[in-house]
Amino acid sequence: PYAVIAHIKVNDEEGILCDAVYHPELPNALLKKAADGEHIRLADSQVQFYGHPSLTEYVALRDEIKSKIYFGDPANTSIGFDDKFFLKIYRKVDEVTNADVEITRFLSEEAGFAHVPPFIGSIEWQFNKEPIVLGMLQVMIENHGNGHSFMLERLHNYVERILARDTADIMSASLQGSLIDPVSFEELPDDLKDLLGARTAEQARMIGMRTADMHLALASGTSNKDFEPEPFSLHYQRSLFSAMQSLVRETFDDLKLESSLLQDAVKEEVKAMLDRKNDVLEMLRRIYAKKLDAVKIRIHGNYHLGQVLLTGKDVAITDFGGDPYKTYSERRLKRSPLRDAAAMLRSFYYVAYEGIFMSNNIQKDDLEKLIPYARLWAHYMGGFFMKAYLDGVKESLFIPPSREDLMMMMQTYLLEKAVSDLNFELKHRPDWVVVPLGTIRAIIR
Repeated sequence: PYAVIAHIKVNDEEGILCDAVYHPELPNALLKKAADGEHIRLADSQVQFYGHPSLTEYVALRDEIKSKIYFGDPANTSIGFDDKFFLKIYRKVDEVTNADVEITRFLSEEAGFAHVPPFIGSIEWQFNKEPIVLGMLQVMIENHGNGHSFMLERLHNYVERILARDTADIMSASLQGSLIDPVSFEELPDDLKDLLGARTAEQARMIGMRTADMHLALASGTSNKDFEPEPFSLHYQRSLFSAMQSLVRETFDDLKLESSLLQDAVKEEVKAMLDRKNDVLEMLRRIYAKKLDAVKIRIHGNYHLGQVLLTGKDVAITDFGGDPYKTYSERRLKRSPLRDAAAMLRSFYYVAYEGIFMSNNIQKDDLEKLIPYARLWAHYMGGFFMKAYLDGVKESLFIPPSREDLMMMMQTYLLEKAVSDLNFELKHRPDWVVVPLGTIRAIIR
């Protein structure tokens, strides 16, 4: 069974490893080898197992360890052991340092960040100069689901409250707070507090706090060149716009081609958006109008509510592998952590629409009426997140001292993410184009 691990890389057969882990002896054999720090010699290389001393001690004291395969992760094969440890076997690997292992290990061993499942072992193929990471072992953190499932459940309650009362006064009022000057839950009127829910607001605030802590920890690696913060430069900022410009051109070309296949309800919105291509480009162009007084650091890179585990009174952040659509090398590039903040804001908007579009308890005739409530919910929950986040990082070097620059950067990263989402939805979920269209429209307005 062990040879299959090496075989998976050679032939890029992503399905083989899935079948291999069903070999009844394989999961525990992998754990034992990691605990013992063993290796498997191959013709011109070797598979090296590494385990933290605490793992070695745990395995040595037990005659039997129960393993369990976890389903539902399209990117990895996942195995749990006694609800204590978690082995993630990567289906897609490369001869470049794995960002997930690299960042997880840095946060748990060097930065002392307590809100990540600690690194406890790995499986690596020692091949050529760079080891190829085949799997990572982490401590399994007891949790009650993730931020996405929690927010969806709260949205169902939110919709019930909307349908059960007269909310005309709330909807007629202007939204309070802005992108970089959001309001806190305590500042809202009581009727709006009751509608949104204190528990949901507190969870959004907690995610904002821990996101700030994560970025501060990632920025602390001043003695490690792979984590050392780097200043922005005009050359880097021009390259950012060049990539954004290519994305806009591709997306708007696809929008023109696919618009006839969309539902009538969104065709007018799409037609109006096609006329705003230059407006989008002009807003993005601001990213290199002047040199920004900020630094780049390593970031999460694929941040959303599903990456946040709820641990009771706190949260833990997982899966630092970065954007699965980028190469391993691209995932290791230093970027502004405001990208993660923008990605989480986008996640609040998506879950708001999902909670309404996908609900079995909402009549079709009520959908149109409820869409403004999705925007209201996302605006305030995203605001509670941003307020806690900005309060936590306000003294850091990756936040520009200029309020205008901070607003511009947040708008730029949100706009870029929305354009990317629009391109994805056009190709895969046409019914969902209304979500990124709404974000783009709001930003350029």
